[in-house]
Amino acid sequence: MFKSLIQLFNNKPGKVGKFSASDLLKIATEKRDASDLDAAVELLRKAYEVIKNDNVSYSVSIFLRLPHYLQQAGRNDEAWREFNLLLTHGYPNQIKNAEVLPMEHCQIYDKMRLFLQRENKFKPAIRFGIWSYISWAVGLYRQKRKAELKSYIDRENIEENIAALLKKAKKLNLKDELIDIVEAETKTLPDIDFDKLGREIDEVVFR
Repeated sequence: MFKSLIQLFNNKPGKVGKFSASDLLKIATEKRDASDLDAAVELLRKAYEVIKNDNVSYSVSIFLRLPHYLQQAGRNDEAWREFNLLLTHGYPNQIKNAEVLPMEHCQIYDKMRLFLQRENKFKPAIRFGIWSYISWAVGLYRQKRKAELKSYIDRENIEENIAALLKKAKKLNLKDELIDIVEAETKTLPDIDFDKLGREIDEVVFR
């Protein structure tokens, strides 16, 4: 089946041969479920080419499939590179709205957290989990969802999110320090320096 698909990859706008992007995405999932991960990865890439030449917008979750499949295939360096490309360059037909972009970055950071946890890298995962949490707060702020933001950055909610990350890393003793860092960061919304925040988190986690 996969060989016959390859023969039809002629990159026509909106389709590859007789296959639409949604067809290719579905077949990629089937290949992944059948543990044919290299084929699944190739099909995803072809689907993205079709999407690029089309006017249809897909959510970031569709493009987060690629790093996940790559990790399952043991191609971790490629997977991590795809995460960073999504953060820096976005994805085909992305609507780069300043109010929505932080929400998408929240999803990307969360998948990076999961990636690291699957590799038993629980300490580095803490930073990405917190970045994900803060990104959502930035989105709420920019969208002027004041009531939701107030509840979201309440210390009790921060504690719940931090504790979940630290439990995985067996570092619950760091909870109060990290809560203080995150709570202080919420006072600077929406002007978050993620690199600085990452360094502060790492200093606590890796000391």
